[in-house]
Amino acid sequence: MRRIFCSLVPAALALASAPANASGMPESTLQIADSDEAGDVAAPKLLPVAEFWQLMQSTMAEELQEVRQLIETEFRATLVPTGEAETDWNSRGLDLHKHIESLPGGIANNALLTLGEVPSLEFFGRVPADLLADWELIQAGSKAVSPLEAKGGVFVAIGPNHVVFEADDGIQNGNARCMKSPVERASDHVTVYRYSATPFDPDSDASLEAEAEAIVIYSMMGSLSAPPICSIFRRDQEGLLQSLTYTPDGRPLGLMNDDGDRLEIVSEVNLYEQLNANYTSMLTDDESSGPAEAARDPL
Repeated sequence: MRRIFCSLVPAALALASAPANASGMPESTLQIADSDEAGDVAAPKLLPVAEFWQLMQSTMAEELQEVRQLIETEFRATLVPTGEAETDWNSRGLDLHKHIESLPGGIANNALLTLGEVPSLEFFGRVPADLLADWELIQAGSKAVSPLEAKGGVFVAIGPNHVVFEADDGIQNGNARCMKSPVERASDHVTVYRYSATPFDPDSDASLEAEAEAIVIYSMMGSLSAPPICSIFRRDQEGLLQSLTYTPDGRPLGLMNDDGDRLEIVSEVNLYEQLNANYTSMLTDDESSGPAEAARDPL
């Protein structure tokens, strides 16, 4: 699912950052802190953030429908194969699971960090028990698996203070990792977490904007469906990792690949420092604070 969410989020951000009258995004959503109606939704002052999410998703559901349709159209376009089936496609590249297993610390102490437009952190074994110590659960889908119960999975940044987690349900196909089955509704499979060290303040424009951004992105991508896809990993000419996406029968999905992504194997993990500190908001034009330092797999 990593490639699905990492493809959905930029599409959602691009449309959400467009002018309200052009993209179909309700202006009250983009300017939630200045809206009288939004102010009513945010009251009372002590409204828990999880309840705020439920209220805003309900409030915005109808207004976001047109944008969801645009997102679905754009996402479907990325699922169109860009070539014919390639012979031995799944024997190319690197068996990333075995490679990580061979590193000092093995599967339990290494993860795949992707830095780019959509930062993500993927675990190929159990998620460290203390990883979510500074995070609060906002909501979970009906088919979601808790990070602490999952055999692996990926965290993806959807805002300056928010991540979604999707448990690994893949199967190995040669050197490729493939989804077991289609996804009918993305939000059914994910949990949303919020960085608790940044308090939710309904009287703060910045706090409301951060929540609104995450709610909009999650709401727009959550209703999407996807067929099974596969990922392979290889090293480029400079020795850096690349992720390439295919259909299960070996047809390339080139539009899902992002040459701007930087993939690193890290042995020290911190969700906020590695994901949210590298997140760039397209709604507020805030720039990330710079790449987070991490222990890297020597190439």
